[in-house]
Amino acid sequence: MLNTIWPIFIIVSVIFAILSGNIGNLNSAILESTSTAVNLCITLIGTMCLWSGIMKIASNTSVIRNLTCILNPLIHFLFPKLKKDSKVYQEVSMNMVANILGLGNAATPLRN
Repeated sequence: MLNTIWPIFIIVSVIFAILSGNIGNLNSAILESTSTAVNLCITLIGTMCLWSGIMKIASNTSVIRNLTCILNPLIHFLFPKLKKDSKVYQEVSMNMVANILGLGNAATPLRN
């Protein structure tokens, strides 16, 4: 559905800009939007790298191990077939700890 709506919006706006003589404004808006999108992507990538690095360092500390031990009953309840010594179990627990600490950007790409 959106595959048809957005192209229609774009085509209508280009046609309207040509008919109203505002093609220069359309071009400047397109260039400004792409600049803003690139800045946003760079900012988000930097933030994600920062928090992923902090969680990688934190994964070796006792604080994360303690939080993981507290979450063990919940993880076992949600994922009863996971074994405690498996890599998947560690990744699930680190993801949950990152979300509890409010590091949602770091929780998505988190790997041990």
